[in-house]
Amino acid sequence: MAKKKKNKKPGSIEDHDDIVECTVAAGPVDDGPYLISLYGRVEEEEIGEVVQALYAQKLACDKKLRIPKAVKLVVSTHGGDAMEMFSLYDMIKYVQKTYPVHTVGMGKIMSAGTLLLASGTKGKRKIGANCRVMLHNVKGGAPHAACYDVLKHEIKEIEWFQERYISCLAKETFLSEADLEDIMNSRKNIYIDAEEAVKVGLADKII
Repeated sequence: MAKKKKNKKPGSIEDHDDIVECTVAAGPVDDGPYLISLYGRVEEEEIGEVVQALYAQKLACDKKLRIPKAVKLVVSTHGGDAMEMFSLYDMIKYVQKTYPVHTVGMGKIMSAGTLLLASGTKGKRKIGANCRVMLHNVKGGAPHAACYDVLKHEIKEIEWFQERYISCLAKETFLSEADLEDIMNSRKNIYIDAEEAVKVGLADKII
């Protein structure tokens, strides 16, 4: 007796399973360059999308659904949340174990954006000729009318982020931790152009 075929609704999980099975049978897909962009603030929603896209590419490569090759990450940002900066930074470092991440800084690379540009694979970090780069110390705040204990805790948290930010930037650039501490302790925004960014190791090449 013939087995009755199960009806599938369009967009059902079963349909997606069929697609995956066909893809695996056909071999890894080479569907052009992997391009991801971050244009805007380093905030939870924006960074969540970029982190998800990077991780999805890594999973696809690990399962041999896609051919491992470089991802190009284009960044243009005024900065934003330090925690979200580290979220994306950690993911970039993780996926680099599978394939290179080429970073491209365009327009503005400021605050949290500096570490994201510098985190790209060495030799593959590019910056626009007219891009402006800005470094400054980590900023934070406490709840309105916070008591002493809350303020003390917030200060410790900011110090932790500052230390991690300096440590990671020192690893990715030609700047020493002492150089970066001097910049942070100046308590002002330090602006540099593309040429200076290459000179200090935030990028490798001007485009």
